[in-house]
Amino acid sequence: MMPARAITPTPSSEFLALGVSVRERADAISIVHHVDADGTVWASRGRIVLRRARGVGAFAPFCRFPATMPRDAAAFPRLLARAARADKCNVYRTSRGVVLGVRAGTIYRLEEGRAPVPLSTALAGDCVLHRGIIEDPLGAAYLGEYTTNERRDPVRIHRITPDGDRVEIAHEFPAGSVRHVHGLFLDPFDPGATWVTTGDRDGECYLWRTRDGFRTIERIGDGTQRWRAVQLFFTADHVCWLTDSEVTQNHACRFERRSLALEVGCEIPASAWYGAQLPGPVLLALTVVERGAGIRRDTAAILASRDGITWRELASFRKDRWRPYWLFKNGVLALPSGRLSLDDLWLSGEALVGLDGSSLRIAIDGGLP
Repeated sequence: MMPARAITPTPSSEFLALGVSVRERADAISIVHHVDADGTVWASRGRIVLRRARGVGAFAPFCRFPATMPRDAAAFPRLLARAARADKCNVYRTSRGVVLGVRAGTIYRLEEGRAPVPLSTALAGDCVLHRGIIEDPLGAAYLGEYTTNERRDPVRIHRITPDGDRVEIAHEFPAGSVRHVHGLFLDPFDPGATWVTTGDRDGECYLWRTRDGFRTIERIGDGTQRWRAVQLFFTADHVCWLTDSEVTQNHACRFERRSLALEVGCEIPASAWYGAQLPGPVLLALTVVERGAGIRRDTAAILASRDGITWRELASFRKDRWRPYWLFKNGVLALPSGRLSLDDLWLSGEALVGLDGSSLRIAIDGGLP
């Protein structure tokens, strides 16, 4: 595959924006996964991992995940790739320079120009959700299992050692306790604390906190849809989220750190999956177009907040025409992990008009709350 050459377009008429401008369009970049502290960008298309130095040239191939059949036989055209989930993978570079990849249930160490080194094939499911890999202060990386898990088997959080040579089980949720892990998050206001979000049904939706590397873990919430979150946001006084429920009305929620008292804020017209916490702080959340009583619009939106309880919409993308959703994908927006800023922010999308299996580099230059 030739390196993907990024171009700079005028914004599509399908991109409805307030204070958001498109700096660059990368049609050949399915997912932007991670941005290093020095601005190096890690991305993928299909099973090809790509890298670009900050502001320098095109994305260049770094390595290639092993082929997995039959999904990789359907990698082209785009609709078949969507149905086969051929783009699904994770890429993350640690502060120690270890590049990790996850695809088709295998955790890899990635090396430039070489075949990926498999570290573990014990991961349940295909890969983890976007932004689903974190690194603790000692350099160990963590990821939680995300799969359909209809039988409600045990769900594990995996730890990858700082040198990238070994994978071990950091924690296991017992059978029947949760369906899967949505995300893991470091708390910038509580050094040493790691948070986990789980779902999906009532009795499975909790926030979990550990301060000792998962030797012990604390459960917070009542298990209902109000506590069903993917992305968490943190302020000095609160832990915040937008609910991820296709079955009930969604809301902005937060709890006060000292009392654990839940505050329910504004209604959100769709479920929210991904997001990020940027300097400022500015909190960004991304809503999803899916099926269910809790979804009241056909556009995926970028929302912004400063306090985690009041939110303002900055931009939206309309769901494309391909149905059914379960086969051809929900309308999804995603952000990378790593170093993010308002004036240089990558956004990837699936099943949206003008943003399907492609990425944009945007700047948020107005409209903030």
